[in-house]
Amino acid sequence: MNADERPSAYHTSCNRHLLEVVPASALHILDVGCAEGRLGEALKRQDPTRTVFGIEREPSVAARAAGRLDRVFAIDVEAEIPPLEPGSLDCILYGDVLEHLVDPEAVLRRCRTLLAPGGIILCSVPNAQHHSVLAALARSDFQYTDAGLLDVGHLRFFTYSTIIKLLLDAGFAPAIVADVPIPASQARLKALIPFLTHLGLHPERTRRYLDAYQYIVRGDLLPYTDEANSGNSEAEQPLSFVVCASDEATLESNLLASPCLREPVGHEVLAIRGCPNAAAGLNRGLASATHDLVVCVHQDVYLPRGWPARFLAQYREAKRALGPIGVAGVYGVSLVDGAVQRAGRVVDRDRLLSEKPALPTEVDTLDELLLAVPKSTPFQFAPSLGFHLYGADICLAARQQGLKAVALDALCFHHSKSVGLPPAFRPSAEVFARKWAKQLPIATSCVLFDVQGRMRVI
Repeated sequence: MNADERPSAYHTSCNRHLLEVVPASALHILDVGCAEGRLGEALKRQDPTRTVFGIEREPSVAARAAGRLDRVFAIDVEAEIPPLEPGSLDCILYGDVLEHLVDPEAVLRRCRTLLAPGGIILCSVPNAQHHSVLAALARSDFQYTDAGLLDVGHLRFFTYSTIIKLLLDAGFAPAIVADVPIPASQARLKALIPFLTHLGLHPERTRRYLDAYQYIVRGDLLPYTDEANSGNSEAEQPLSFVVCASDEATLESNLLASPCLREPVGHEVLAIRGCPNAAAGLNRGLASATHDLVVCVHQDVYLPRGWPARFLAQYREAKRALGPIGVAGVYGVSLVDGAVQRAGRVVDRDRLLSEKPALPTEVDTLDELLLAVPKSTPFQFAPSLGFHLYGADICLAARQQGLKAVALDALCFHHSKSVGLPPAFRPSAEVFARKWAKQLPIATSCVLFDVQGRMRVI
């Protein structure tokens, strides 16, 4: 098979790939869009004690599935959910389904009530970033087909970032657990490299996304109430968000696309442009902010629906449990008996980073992707650090004054394009190591400074 051709029926393999990732512990399962029930039948063969329900919109197809599953509901999942007991399911499957829905988020949010604590969803979605779609666009041949990525029934188009954002908005912690590749030829990839470089994308990292024909995504149920997840909690106080903006497309597609910043809740966004260093923009934003708590955030961060309410609930809990807070974030590190201990949760590109320590928790330093400080903070970000290590710096400054740096459980998506440390990182590291020489060793989320101030990537 030519690597640059897209087989029209390849998406039918989704059942096999979903079957491989369903946990053995999942004994009560709902298969949404079960077709004739083949996947459910295979799940029951794996473990005859399993109970598998199905949803199929077409009554004639549902009738054929009925003999294979414990019960099949001939309903339109966009209009109603099956009459199952809330909290009774371990797993819900969406195999080649979400791209056919008018409002997949609404379906995910309604059906999540059927999941037990610790329940998961597993989704199979086609990848619209596949190299064959890019080639079709370039040839002006982008059109619906009978099957495949551009199936005539597809209403939504997903890439790894859009499926991650969808699951976050619906109240799930997403992780890509597998991708089904149809690789681009070397000739096609070589032709794309200048274009990817022009866009600031790393060719090797991006190749995985270009090769992936289909993603298998797991969503772990987040323990958020519907009120908090709606983003409309009456207890939610307005926040000021400050961002150093250098790429308008990235800003528009990520931070400004966050539901909480598009809804009339009263949050403030201060986008500072033309910053010679991070401190110039963030300190200016702090001075201009009108709300009591200021969130300094990267332009490539997406805050899912309900994020402010969850962040504020965690912030208040941290103050009660840990004492006065100087800086709060979502991901940090500490040195514990000489070993680096990570804390927090964030979706970093296509990976879910979910560390062991319970949250909220105190840390030594926080990642700069998101830092919240009181408007009245006595500290300023340091211009001498450029665009790196300013988060670790302000955490250490706060801790010197008896204030805590804390990692909170407020999951967000860091859609970073960077790979490795840029050349400008080392000069910032040298300044940082000199400034904090008496406190060494110090760990940050990406590097460790030893007692001599030498830096190594961790």
